[in-house]
Amino acid sequence: MVLLSYLQRFDTYCYCLFSGIRGRPVAGRFAVWVSRSGDGYAYFAIALSSVLLHDSGTAYFKHLLLAFLIELPIYWLLKSSFKRRRPCDLGLSLAALIVASDRFSFPSGHTAAAFIFAGVTGLHFPEFGFLCYVWASAIGLSRIIVGVHFPSDIVAGALLAMLIWELVL
Repeated sequence: MVLLSYLQRFDTYCYCLFSGIRGRPVAGRFAVWVSRSGDGYAYFAIALSSVLLHDSGTAYFKHLLLAFLIELPIYWLLKSSFKRRRPCDLGLSLAALIVASDRFSFPSGHTAAAFIFAGVTGLHFPEFGFLCYVWASAIGLSRIIVGVHFPSDIVAGALLAMLIWELVL
C-alpha cells in the first residue's frame, strides 16, 4: 500500500510537470494531434494498405488483427478492475485538452495499441520499426500532456503490449 501511495504521488508530480507543456498553445495542439493519431483509424488504414500494396501484407494484417483481438479484452478487464480515475478528474485544477473515450485511466489503451502496432510493424517491416516505436512513444507522452493519463498508465500500456507480443509471437 505504501508503494502505491508513492507511485500516486510520483504520477501526480509528473502529471503536473507536463501541465506546463499543455498550457502552451502550439505544444498543446500538437499533443492533441499526436494523441488522436493513436485513435486506431491509422492502424487499420496502414494494415489494409499493406494488404493491397505488399506481398506480405496479408500476414501482417492477420498478425495485427490477432494481437488486437487478444489485447482488447485484457485491456478492458484491467480498466474495469482497477477503475483508476483519470488525472483530470481528480481536482488538480488542470483541465484535459481532450475528452477521453472512457472513464478510467489504467492502463493506457492508446499506448498499448500504439506499441502493439509498432511491434508487429517492426517484425514485418523492420525498416519502419524505429519510426513506429518513436511514434508509439510520442502517443504515450501525448496522453499525459493532454491530461488524460498518468505516467504509470503509459508504462502499463507499453508493458501490456509486450505481453501481447509474447502471446502472439
